[in-house]
Amino acid sequence: MVSEKIPDRTGASRELLLTALPFTVVTGGIWWWIGISLVSLALPLSGYALLAWVVVTGVTGQQGIGPANRVTFYRALGVVILAGILLEPQLPAHAQWAWVMLALAVLILDGLDGYLARRFKVSTDFGARFDMEVDAALILTLSLAVWGGGITGPWVLLLGLMRYLFVAAGWIWPWVNCPLPESFRRKTICVWQIASLVIVLVPITPSWLAVWILAPALMLLAYSFTVDLAWLYRAGGQHETQRHGAET
Repeated sequence: MVSEKIPDRTGASRELLLTALPFTVVTGGIWWWIGISLVSLALPLSGYALLAWVVVTGVTGQQGIGPANRVTFYRALGVVILAGILLEPQLPAHAQWAWVMLALAVLILDGLDGYLARRFKVSTDFGARFDMEVDAALILTLSLAVWGGGITGPWVLLLGLMRYLFVAAGWIWPWVNCPLPESFRRKTICVWQIASLVIVLVPITPSWLAVWILAPALMLLAYSFTVDLAWLYRAGGQHETQRHGAET
């Protein structure tokens, strides 16, 4: 009888435990500086625990989580902090600027994880998926900030929900779940929409300019998803349709 090898996650677990205290201290300091009740720290701390669990179950080895996943993890923690602050109904002006600066930092770090993965030859399916989901969470958080701030109508939420609608479509049509090839177009439009949302959220950006910035971003995103869906349908959807037709 051959025994299954149990993945060793000691290094990743140790590294994430060592970052828990600094994250708690830094987040608590931000909450105190803004004037948010420390009781609401439960949200970012819960987010940290969830992210740590996701990373530990997704990576193996005793050398930690790796340079690429480390950057993605820190980006994810930034999104957790942004989402937690977003629950505060009224933010002082200095906190609004700080919120936007943090969002900009998370955006700037996007791409560094991919570079590190290629540089150190540690690219994994988990790392690519983790990076993509962090981008999606950031876009949804920024979209909620734009809508919640009264800058635009609820249509802006389509920017943040498009990715999740795509995932939901995969529950109905299995061919949507087929892997997509690498795409410079997809990456460029993703960065474009995040940058557009961040620009709109800068306190000095006129509210009338928001529609002119975000509407093209939404159209580009819709175009990108349409192209991907068409490719997936040609790759798997037609074959599945023909197979079902033959069975009947």
